[in-house]
Amino acid sequence: YLLSPIAKQWLNRIDWYVIERLTLFWNKKKNKRKKHTRVGEVMKLTNGKLKKLAV
Repeated sequence: YLLSPIAKQWLNRIDWYVIERLTLFWNKKKNKRKKHTRVGEVMKLTNGKLKKLAV
């Protein structure tokens, strides 16, 4: 993937998609009304636990 000049952009999109899906899961688990909020909280919980595709 590092051969393409825009590979980092696409890998960042995949990383963001994973965070977004984890946020939806977390908010559904906690019965939050606004499902797309608290992204920062999920990022703090997963800091250092997830590998980023984009280096």
